[in-house]
Amino acid sequence: MLKFYHLPSSCSVAVKTALTLTQESHETMIVDTANKSADFLKANPLGKVPAIVDGDHTVSEGGAINLWLSARNKEARLMPDLASAEGAQALKWLFFVYATLHPVWVRMFYPSRFGGEGDGEKVAYALAEKELFSHYQLIAKQLSDHDFIAGDFMSLADLYLASTIHWESKVDNRLTKKFPILAAHRARVRNVPGVKEAFVGEFGYTE
Repeated sequence: MLKFYHLPSSCSVAVKTALTLTQESHETMIVDTANKSADFLKANPLGKVPAIVDGDHTVSEGGAINLWLSARNKEARLMPDLASAEGAQALKWLFFVYATLHPVWVRMFYPSRFGGEGDGEKVAYALAEKELFSHYQLIAKQLSDHDFIAGDFMSLADLYLASTIHWESKVDNRLTKKFPILAAHRARVRNVPGVKEAFVGEFGYTE
């Protein structure tokens, strides 16, 4: 059985959802960010979720975990054939969300890490906010032609993208006001069988 280290409503929701869709047998360990356990830090010395322990080896980094889960469970069809044109698009957007979009959210939530306190913090936040909306503008353009970010099928990229849209309270819920298509995408992903169940207990969902 896999051991899954998770922080509710965080980036690890995408992994929680992939675990649900693949029906991988797992035990969820909720991380106490104020008192990180030795077992968790052994799984990921950086102390960041998500992390998976599979017997004697561990996997961290959400995108890597989900690609690993997809490879172990091809019947779940979480990704197209990676050698195909569709696979290339799915990989492109998966890495865009994890490597380009996610770091901007980190700057939004923790601006003092990048600009210091006071005015520096305000400047760091303002710059991150501008970049965040620029990235979602690209995403909204892509979604104007497709139901999902990489085409007409849901992929791993959508699991994390939908999760990030739920963080919009950090910008006064202006993301879906400016880009209503993001709200439609979020709802479309949640309505995929299995996703709704995985989102229970996340982002305020009770059912």
